[in-house]
Amino acid sequence: MEQITRLVKSVDACALRLDELNKRFPNLATDTSRTGVEYWYKRKIQAPVHEHAESDPEPNHASRVLQETALRLLKTHGLEEVLDILLNDHRIDINLSQLIHLVGNQAYLVALRRDAQELLLNAVSYQQIAGLWNDQDRPALGGPRWDARSVSMLVE
Repeated sequence: MEQITRLVKSVDACALRLDELNKRFPNLATDTSRTGVEYWYKRKIQAPVHEHAESDPEPNHASRVLQETALRLLKTHGLEEVLDILLNDHRIDINLSQLIHLVGNQAYLVALRRDAQELLLNAVSYQQIAGLWNDQDRPALGGPRWDARSVSMLVE
């Protein structure tokens, strides 16, 4: 599992760099390089590799309870709402990155998709969603920041 995780991280870093180069030098970018990056991001979104710490296979009881609580809250609330509920109702002060690490990439993707679908139903464009998520400091998938393309790939 560790080798697969390292491989995925390496390919992810390569795709990120290639995407940056495609954007920085659009006259040198080819259809193959753009398609390859899009394929990787789409594949990563559709079948993410779960990253678990090999050194801590059995989290303690409090961590499991916190994780279960956060996952339960995410089913009916948005990401920022979950952070507020954890702070106000449970006196647990964590940031968005810690929440994502706690619940895992798959739960984060589900929450993002649900949020994007709701915004799209309210006639918010992909570009507007990207701007909103960047303003909220939501970690982007496969890049440093959200853009209309990454939001649309998430929803598809």
